[in-house]
Amino acid sequence: MHNIDKKTPLLRQSLLALALSAAAVSSAQAATVNGTIYKATDPVLGAGTTVDYWSFTLSAAANVIIDVRANEGYSNGWGSHPGSYVDLNGDGEITLADTQFRLYQDYVSLDTEVTSADDGSSYTPPGNTNGWADGSLMSRDSYLATALDAGHYVIAFGDYKLDINDAVAGFNTGDAITAATGTNPFTGATGQDHFDYQLTFLATDYDTGANLDLNPMQVTVGGEPVQPVPVPGAVWLFGSALAGFLGLGKRKTA
Repeated sequence: MHNIDKKTPLLRQSLLALALSAAAVSSAQAATVNGTIYKATDPVLGAGTTVDYWSFTLSAAANVIIDVRANEGYSNGWGSHPGSYVDLNGDGEITLADTQFRLYQDYVSLDTEVTSADDGSSYTPPGNTNGWADGSLMSRDSYLATALDAGHYVIAFGDYKLDINDAVAGFNTGDAITAATGTNPFTGATGQDHFDYQLTFLATDYDTGANLDLNPMQVTVGGEPVQPVPVPGAVWLFGSALAGFLGLGKRKTA
C-alpha cells in the first residue's frame, strides 16, 4: 500500500469548509455502474469468462469503498433454497455470481496491483455493517474499504477465481461462472452463460471528509474508453439508506 501524506494545506482547509456547508444539503454521493460478465471461448486460451475494466481517478488521498451487488440468490447453486431469489435489477431474470476484482494503480500489469477483493471479514449479518447496505443478498458479493493515494486506478472485475495473470490478460481462463451449478428453476437451463452486476464507488477525502467525484468509466484492458453504461433510476434500486449509511462511515484503512 502506498504511503499517504497527512499534511493539510490551505486548499484542503478550504475544502473542509465547503464540505461542512454542503453537508446540510447532500449526504454521501455514491457513483454506480452496471455491467455483465459472459461465458466465452478464446481461440487460444479456450473456454472461460470475460473480464471487465473500470477506471477512476482520485484528486486527493481518500478513503475508498467499492461495493458489489451481483448475486440474486442466497444459495451457491440453483434450487438449494427455493423461493429465495430476488430480481435485483428488474430485468426479468435471475443470475447467480461469486465475484472478485483486482485493483491496479495507473494501468493493469503484474507490477501495479494494489490489492484484490473477494467476500471476506467485512461482511456481517444483513442489516448491520459493511457490504450489505446496497441490498446484497449474500457475502459472495465482493467488498473493499481501503485508503488510497491520489492518482489513477483501474479495476479488473470478473468471476471468482480471477487470478492476477488472467486479470492482466483480460480473460478468465477455465472459469464457468462458479455460483451457477445445477438447473435454473426459472429457465430450466443448466447453469448460466452470464451474470449481471453493479459496482458502487464512494470516496471521501482522507483529511477533510469531503466527497470526491470518481467518475468511473469502463475501459479496455489497454485503457481505452468503451461506451458508457447508463444507470437508469429504476435499475438496481438503492434505498436512501445507502447514502446515509456510507455517509456515517468512519475512516478506514487497508
